[in-house]
Amino acid sequence: MTEVRKTIADNFIAGQGLEIGAFTSPLPVPAAAQVTYVDKYNLEDLDANHKVAGLSLKDFGVDLSTVVRPDIVDDGECLSKVGDYSQDFVIANHVLEHFEDPIKGFRNMLRVLKHGGILYLSLPEMRHSFDSVRQPTPFEHLQRDYEEGPGWSRELAYAEFAKIFAANGMDKGLFPRRSGAALAQFESEVAQELNAANYSIHFHAWTMDGMVEMFSRAKGLYRLAYETRLVLKNKEEVVFIFEKTVPHVA
Repeated sequence: MTEVRKTIADNFIAGQGLEIGAFTSPLPVPAAAQVTYVDKYNLEDLDANHKVAGLSLKDFGVDLSTVVRPDIVDDGECLSKVGDYSQDFVIANHVLEHFEDPIKGFRNMLRVLKHGGILYLSLPEMRHSFDSVRQPTPFEHLQRDYEEGPGWSRELAYAEFAKIFAANGMDKGLFPRRSGAALAQFESEVAQELNAANYSIHFHAWTMDGMVEMFSRAKGLYRLAYETRLVLKNKEEVVFIFEKTVPHVA
């Protein structure tokens, strides 16, 4: 999977740009490309902001020494510290599903690109991840998140994720097995803890067809100026290359 990513980057990434949420897996880019790393948390705050049910990132096998230190601490959904038309490229691997409002996040990635700039974006194919037990996020859900704000769906998202978290945690022996009322109580407590911490979960999940539909419908509905240069299934993920174009004048 890494080799495919590198080949795509070699063909599309050049100049100066951003990578959002690189975490422990920054994209291999050509030597001449200059990358500024953006993340929501400082390394010093990362572990403290990712504790749930008494577990930390280390309990999930994350080696904090391998996490990329961000150059800019900013919410990747907003990119409020990054100017319009300022970047040659933006990289976002397995990031968009963590946004409560993916259309807003996608628009801001396009916003900061220069005309002709490249957005390298990949998403996990839900049928190959822990999201396989969920229902795919329909476009109408995303549209409502964008137009009304995502507050209406937040508690539902954390409740759904808490069920997955509990099941996976028990399977891995991270905490005792529960069932019936005890399991329901534990799932409720986890959901409340995740919500209170504003924990970065998978708020959304898509199949490959759902991803293509999302980008296509958002482009038409919100008159987004970009062209799709590549769509590629890369094992458990789907890679998209978008090129920002000059919008048509009404």
